Amino acid sequence: MGLFKTANIVSRADKISNFTVSTAEYGSAVMELLGTTRISGNVIYYDDFTAHEHRETQRSGKGGGVKSTTITYTYTAAVIMGLCEGPIKGIGRVWIDKELYQYPSEKIGMTLYSGTADQQPWPYVVGKHPEKALPYTGLAYMAGVIDLGNNASLPNFNFEVQGKLLDTGDGVDVNPADYIRYILDKVGLQEVEIVGLENYRKYCRESDFLISTPADYTSAKTARDIVNEIASLTNAYMFWSNDRFKIVPRADRPVGEWQPDKQIVYNLTADDFLEQSNGACVTYSRKDSSELYNRFTVEFYNRENAYEKESVSYEDSENIADYGLRQASTTAAHYIYTKKRAVKLAEELARRNKYERNKYTFKLDWSFCRLEPGDLVTLTDANIGLDKQVAMIDGITEDAHGILSVTAISRAAGDYSEALYDVHEVDRPYVDFNAEPGDTDTPLIFQPPSDLTSNGNEIWIAAKGKKDAWGGCTVFVSDNNTNYRKVGTITNNARLGTLSKNMLVSDTTCEVKINGMLLSGTAQDAERGNTLCWVDGECISYTTATMLSNGNYRLDGCRRGQYNTTATAHNSGARLVRCDEALLKTEVRKEDVGK
Repeated sequence: MGLFKTANIVSRADKISNFTVSTAEYGSAVMELLGTTRISGNVIYYDDFTAHEHRETQRSGKGGGVKSTTITYTYTAAVIMGLCEGPIKGIGRVWIDKELYQYPSEKIGMTLYSGTADQQPWPYVVGKHPEKALPYTGLAYMAGVIDLGNNASLPNFNFEVQGKLLDTGDGVDVNPADYIRYILDKVGLQEVEIVGLENYRKYCRESDFLISTPADYTSAKTARDIVNEIASLTNAYMFWSNDRFKIVPRADRPVGEWQPDKQIVYNLTADDFLEQSNGACVTYSRKDSSELYNRFTVEFYNRENAYEKESVSYEDSENIADYGLRQASTTAAHYIYTKKRAVKLAEELARRNKYERNKYTFKLDWSFCRLEPGDLVTLTDANIGLDKQVAMIDGITEDAHGILSVTAISRAAGDYSEALYDVHEVDRPYVDFNAEPGDTDTPLIFQPPSDLTSNGNEIWIAAKGKKDAWGGCTVFVSDNNTNYRKVGTITNNARLGTLSKNMLVSDTTCEVKINGMLLSGTAQDAERGNTLCWVDGECISYTTATMLSNGNYRLDGCRRGQYNTTATAHNSGARLVRCDEALLKTEVRKEDVGK
């Protein structure tokens, strides 16, 4: 036994009596989450704040004569964090301060209760404090005993919540049509029909315009404001019409399998317009090119970057080069969570700015009450140079005398149907439906590059008539000249012709003799193949088409050897066809190869 008593030095940390909660807010709204987004939870219950003592002993000095004991504390607390109205599908990622985990994970220390109608209380509270055990029916929440570390403050939790209606979109985001329908149902309008909803749903699906509730969206908004914001972001009109809602996409270009409305409702002329206060039939406003915005910025939440707010821009580079940069105000698109969709929205805003810069105002009597926003009309007014100008109805107001004040916006040129209603008493022109159509000219049959086909094996057929009365033909195929099967119908003349001059490998200009009209494009159109032509096995796109005095076209700014074809020299007389929708495109069956 030693002669001297061992010295014992004890160092004890301060013991904390309570902990800090920075994510508890009394009386805050419980959000309803459609789609997938990141939200911070709200502490709705905490208990059992516990200090856990930790002792660490060390000996020092000669023979270990001095013993040092260090006493520290760590803390835990039982916490329930409310998320949103349930039921929800699940939880994806979880951010704890700056650390990221994938749920479920032991490091998260919490369990999800999805907010079902038969939800049971958290077993921990049932066992420890049965008098406080609540099921929180219909509320999705996370519950667990959380390790607070040594500072006794609750970490910042953020959760990627997979909410409702995921099956209407891509499994992550929601189709806006179903979002709107859900909002109206929630405010008691279940029985009110939305005309055009299925068409709008298809447009959003084919355009990939899918959305989710904005992150931490707890501010109060009326159902009308929410619906109008979604319709605006997805380029659609929504309005009340004859005891029901109606929704109309404004897009004028096909997207996937969705086709825009090309139906003209009325051909409006001076016989239809009522005189305005200044005596004019139609008045219009138009922005000069130098006054148009040429950069459009969209603010969105980037799901790939932990749901941080980001901005993307779409620029009209040619307009910027000519007139300088003119920035439009930033569009807040907090329903959008991918960069691809934000860029698409910015591009759509730029297109609307460019092609809808003409706004027409006119008055009509009550007999045109069929007209609604989104309807297409043609406007003819010789006084201001309008000759069947296609316009879309943008707004209508009716005064006490039944006079309709109408505003309409210009539409890009395209193929539109004949007017649905004719209110003019005119003699109908004679149409000879028995005219001899004439023969089909020699067609061009070729196999395009696989990059232009859906399955890699297709035959494209270009045909035109020898006479103006030719209206198309039916195409049959046979491999024995006895038995034939129908492969399709051609309803339009293909733009089919020949090279008028030799074309060298290095040439970016050529001269062609062709039926029909060739329209110029931009350098971007040529790069993307929007002006694509097939010339004896080579794919060529042009920038500018100029009609010459002899009726031929000179194509400038040609992009040679596109879609993995080889740029080669072509002799005068080589056949050429403009690749568009007039061509019949038919798949080649495996059993037909080699025949």
